[in-house]
Amino acid sequence: MSRFISNNHQKMPRNFNYGSSLRFAGSNALKTNMPGQHHSIAAHSARWKLFCEWAQSQGIKEAHQIKTQTLKQYADYLRARLEGQGKPLAVATAQNRLSTCNVVLRHLRNDQQVSIKPAEALNAQRHHIRTEPPQLSRDKLSAVQALLCKQGHCRISAMLGLCRELGLRTREAALLDCKTALVQANKQGEIDIVRGTKGGRGKSTSTSPSRAERWVPVSTFALHALQTAALLQADSDNLVPKTKSLPAFLSLIRYYSTPILKEQGLTNRHDLRAAYACERYQIITGYKSPVLNKSHHCPKDQDQTARAVIAEELGHHRISVVASYIGALDRKMVHSVYS
Repeated sequence: MSRFISNNHQKMPRNFNYGSSLRFAGSNALKTNMPGQHHSIAAHSARWKLFCEWAQSQGIKEAHQIKTQTLKQYADYLRARLEGQGKPLAVATAQNRLSTCNVVLRHLRNDQQVSIKPAEALNAQRHHIRTEPPQLSRDKLSAVQALLCKQGHCRISAMLGLCRELGLRTREAALLDCKTALVQANKQGEIDIVRGTKGGRGKSTSTSPSRAERWVPVSTFALHALQTAALLQADSDNLVPKTKSLPAFLSLIRYYSTPILKEQGLTNRHDLRAAYACERYQIITGYKSPVLNKSHHCPKDQDQTARAVIAEELGHHRISVVASYIGALDRKMVHSVYS
């Protein structure tokens, strides 16, 4: 009887036929089932690797061994990290690791029988609410851009302008076809963000054929930023130099822009998106954003409408995320935003 069970077990496809090792199988399943979503695949693969390392320490080497109880045990490990045991961990990071497990196992198993609710399992909420106002001064950004150009990094300078005036992420700014965007801007007064978006947002893939369009309004400042970037783009369809890969270019952006931004009183590139969001909030509501004016707030219904608009323009699905850019109305608002 024991021999029969052993032989039957040997016939079971290892890691659902995606590879001999758990780590490779997970990455292979992502590549197979998420074609074209390179950024998402890379992020999930990195987090899956960390899960595999933990799983191996628990004696788990094969995907069929992973049950819902396994994920609960992994959540307990992550929660202990949140509570100060071992190397510190952010709530968002812990939730993302569990979410990745759900995604990878869904693609490995082709079902959702083994999954976990990250926030519930960790008993922790992601409360990223901005309390320090971003720097809205364009003069300071201009000083940063001038220094970068002086050092021969005009493409990086142009990208910072796109991040500030269109609320783009660094990757999105690097991959934006500014010439096409200029045509859209002149014709429609807004541009559609397609490349470099997170989670496949903004673009059509075989797994998400009906994409959610992401239109961003183009101000006079944004139009100037697009014109500058389009000239530097030359005969290419983005700002990535032909001699560099995208990851290498993104590394150069971090290396050269970060110290100059801080030197000029701008915390980081994310603050450029926050400045965009704060300006958009005032345009939409007529009120300064909560983080800029803590004593005079607009009506809650107008606030919620503005947050929904800004969330779409920044490439987020949840309005709760907008609090990390513009702040929250008050303590009650904090609760309602995250409920």
